[in-house]
Amino acid sequence: MTTKLGQALTENFWSEYNIRLEPWNIGYDAPVSINPEEIPSNDKVNTEFEFPNSEWQPIRSAIAPELPHQILFIDGRLRIDANFLGRRDDEILYGAFATISVGAVLVDRRISRAKCVATEVTRIIALGGNLTPPITEIPCPMSGRGDLRYDRCLTSSNNQPDTPSQLVQGEMLDEELRIANALSLDKELIQDNTLIVRDGPLLYRVYQTPYDTIGYVKTMGKAYLKGDNAQVLRSLKVGERTPIFRISNTNGSNLSWYLRSGSQELNYKKLGYHDLHGIIRIDLDGGLDLHRAKAIADQSTYLIPQYASHPTRDPRAPQNLTPVGALEKELGRRMGSRELITRRLRSFLVESPLLP
Repeated sequence: MTTKLGQALTENFWSEYNIRLEPWNIGYDAPVSINPEEIPSNDKVNTEFEFPNSEWQPIRSAIAPELPHQILFIDGRLRIDANFLGRRDDEILYGAFATISVGAVLVDRRISRAKCVATEVTRIIALGGNLTPPITEIPCPMSGRGDLRYDRCLTSSNNQPDTPSQLVQGEMLDEELRIANALSLDKELIQDNTLIVRDGPLLYRVYQTPYDTIGYVKTMGKAYLKGDNAQVLRSLKVGERTPIFRISNTNGSNLSWYLRSGSQELNYKKLGYHDLHGIIRIDLDGGLDLHRAKAIADQSTYLIPQYASHPTRDPRAPQNLTPVGALEKELGRRMGSRELITRRLRSFLVESPLLP
């Protein structure tokens, strides 16, 4: 039987540590996974970019800004089909067979229409130790259809267990950038007043599109804000943002701001969720001037909540954008069955002759 003292201690524990629910499905990476030991020490944050020498406050333009006619959502999926080990003398070589799928959804806001405009699947062999693997075709079994061809071969001077996944991740990001650049040059498809939304951080890559491009970061792995500024982040209401701040390191700089996405009808506090629920970060090219950056930031406070997913349809709501969620499903379908592909790779490696 629970005593009053025991009940009080239990209640104190939950309140003292402010423990709240995280509604994302445990099958996905947590939206908040900040480990101070993993934060790069060379990141410098300037919180006075938008408002020098002023206190931070939540921001939402009282007058709705002019919004883009089109939004081009770019996303990619990565899957390690099978890891493998090699041998060079006494050195272990780390490698992987992998599949990436990259695509785009174009939303025409004037007619409320969304359509998938690009999907590409690439099969990759990644191997460390400065050893470039050959293009490899995996034969089709008697009962199957079509051969598997791994024709993108990557290598690195590094040779660690995570080297293959890093190579594949970099290739996927480059493919996303290539598709964004290629689509932006299609004048019949992409018209003026278009915003490009890349799912994920910009990572200081060079962007050549003639349109504004933002990086949409739905998971928090670094604590860029401290003290009172961090408290402003936690106090945001749906459709409000923080002031713009600059993140700089040896690779370059980005402009960033946080905003809370979601629906006004779903009160995260009443649902028992934590105070970072629905918080996302937006990245922008660090070379933009303050006037243009503020215009895009104000647009985001109106646009992003419009495309926020709902928890009844997406386990990563509201951070995962609805068009991106639909694109992810299509990209996953085009990648093929992981179980069948892994089985064929295993058979291929078993049948390959081994050197003594």
